[in-house]
Amino acid sequence: MCRLDSVISKPGQGMRSLNEAALRSRKHAALLALLLASLAIQSFDARPGAEGLLSDAFRTVLGIAIFLVVFERPRERVGMATFLILILAIGWGRRLSATSLDLALHTLMSLYLWVAVWVILRDLFGKPAVGVESVLGAICGYIIAGDAWAHIHAITYLLMPAAYNINQEVSALLADWHGRLAVFSYYSISAMLTLGYGDVTPVRAPATILSLFTTLFGVFYSAVVVSQFVGMAQSRRNEAP
Repeated sequence: MCRLDSVISKPGQGMRSLNEAALRSRKHAALLALLLASLAIQSFDARPGAEGLLSDAFRTVLGIAIFLVVFERPRERVGMATFLILILAIGWGRRLSATSLDLALHTLMSLYLWVAVWVILRDLFGKPAVGVESVLGAICGYIIAGDAWAHIHAITYLLMPAAYNINQEVSALLADWHGRLAVFSYYSISAMLTLGYGDVTPVRAPATILSLFTTLFGVFYSAVVVSQFVGMAQSRRNEAP
């Protein structure tokens, strides 16, 4: 009777709980949509002389979405919230600063994204069963890892530009943050998929070894995640009556 009275006295609370549960059940689908949209906007916004305001705004939304979806434990949220605030401050502050903050921003973004990938994999391997959200979460982790590798290659290019042989038609984009990130995102994800990207070629260390690690990571990520899904499915089938 008391439980019924509480439901009647708060008619909106049950509906709100259902809406929150529905949002949580689709969180990786929403994150995947944001990741794909960010890649598309990043590519179209990568033009010599472009301000990249739309790309910056969308990546800000994406960074916050990764924080909300991936980091659920209170201790992780405290640490990564501080990290994200620093990233956003530097990211928007470099528009007002006369000095280049690109190297610091690439470094912080790479660390933030790698921690996100690690948390996604940790949570994936800790689940007893596979579902649609698990698959979407693994895909999100793959794209986030490609973005993290893009920042690592961008750092390498800023420190040692001669380590890469860049097509002249593409090299004009590398002077700008947005163009550089678009080029190396395309390169990193192509390397992870073992497709290759002819406009950017690693010609000496450390670019050569980083490109090898990028490809190996992509291959092993796919193999390990697929084997995990197969194991979950078989375990679920064996437990079924």
